[in-house]
Amino acid sequence: MLNSNNARNINNRTIPLSGNSDIYLATEAIKPCSVPRNVMIIGGGVAGMEAARVAARRGHKVELYEQKGRLGGNLIAAGMPDFKKECHALIHWYGSELHELNVPVHLHSYIEEEAILQSRADTVIIATGSTPLKQAVPGFNNTFSAELVLAGKKDPGKTVIISGGGLVGCETALWLCNQGKQVILVEKQNQILPVSHELSYSSTETLKRLLPQKGIIVKTDTVISHATEAGVVLLSDGQASIQAADSVVTAIGYQSNNALYEHLQTEVKDIYLLGDARQVKNIMYAVRDAYDVASQI
Repeated sequence: MLNSNNARNINNRTIPLSGNSDIYLATEAIKPCSVPRNVMIIGGGVAGMEAARVAARRGHKVELYEQKGRLGGNLIAAGMPDFKKECHALIHWYGSELHELNVPVHLHSYIEEEAILQSRADTVIIATGSTPLKQAVPGFNNTFSAELVLAGKKDPGKTVIISGGGLVGCETALWLCNQGKQVILVEKQNQILPVSHELSYSSTETLKRLLPQKGIIVKTDTVISHATEAGVVLLSDGQASIQAADSVVTAIGYQSNNALYEHLQTEVKDIYLLGDARQVKNIMYAVRDAYDVASQI
């Protein structure tokens, strides 16, 4: 989880960051470029925004294209819970930075390969992010991604089964529980929030303790099989049980959205893939990856 009291200074700018003390952003000075270039950035998530910020501060002429109606990418849904508002603060901070730097931001702009090839861009940066992995439940129609539910695009109802005990699944479970929903969290592994370098130990342990304290039912070593008229069938150690539910909310991970890069990498001389589009990790990885690329072009 993000800590609202935690912020760091980057080039004399205050930016809200993750509470994970194991991950840091470089604070070395951004060096001016020797030869200004026309830089086209596709994708307005955190990686695309950071790449635009750094490239513009170095003196490049940058234009940013985002197919949706606002900047932020996956941070928009991630920041919906009241305990994750720092995500929206981060989006606002980047928006202010890009405005100050006079970076043209083109919203509702789906850029096809031909338009990129015909552009006058010297450098193309693909930061098209990632999309949620899909999961079907045979015999059950109300299956939604956590992203859609967090964004308010789908109503999960009163009783919700969440598939996936990673960070997104656990935070979504907590958010729905705080709204008065009955939540059952299902994880196929033997524990939720497995230890990884992407999450701090303190954040992980806090979430693990908080979920049962809130009344969230956590079922590990459990998978969703199918649904009957009586409810959703859960399999735990080979034993089947039926859980009545209004919806199944899936949070089983993300897949990189890198098709545009794959099609262009042999056609464009100077092209980069970064952030979730290159490897799905976390916010800090995406920012670090974008900073590294933009500081070297």
